[in-house]
Amino acid sequence: MGGQDGFSRNVLSYNEESNSLMAGFHVKPGERWDFNLYGVYVQSEAALDPFDLPADDYVAITPAMTYDFSIAHTYTDIDLTRFEGGVEAKFSFTDTFWARANYRFVDYTDDAPVLEDLSGRVDFIYAMLGFAF
Repeated sequence: MGGQDGFSRNVLSYNEESNSLMAGFHVKPGERWDFNLYGVYVQSEAALDPFDLPADDYVAITPAMTYDFSIAHTYTDIDLTRFEGGVEAKFSFTDTFWARANYRFVDYTDDAPVLEDLSGRVDFIYAMLGFAF
């Protein structure tokens, strides 16, 4: 593409890859009990290829910029790992009344922080009673 300033463009390439692995297990040891266990693993990467901003005619008639674009492509890097898992137990008092307890966690790792490291872990624990009518 050329414009009135005589600039040209460099088409940018963005590369991405994501891999996931999921597994779950359900067991019903008795008529009143249910147990569930699951895990999810995700690993993702994405990045913009290095680019150039060629504009020879424009640079010839315009003062040089003070901003260096040589590392700008690194600001788009994504490199993360996430593991999530949980376990759940359910006990049925009757066909219409039950209790359930659940533990779930998420562990997120930002393997390529740019401005801030977003790594962290969160744990959820909850219990509930259910009634169907």
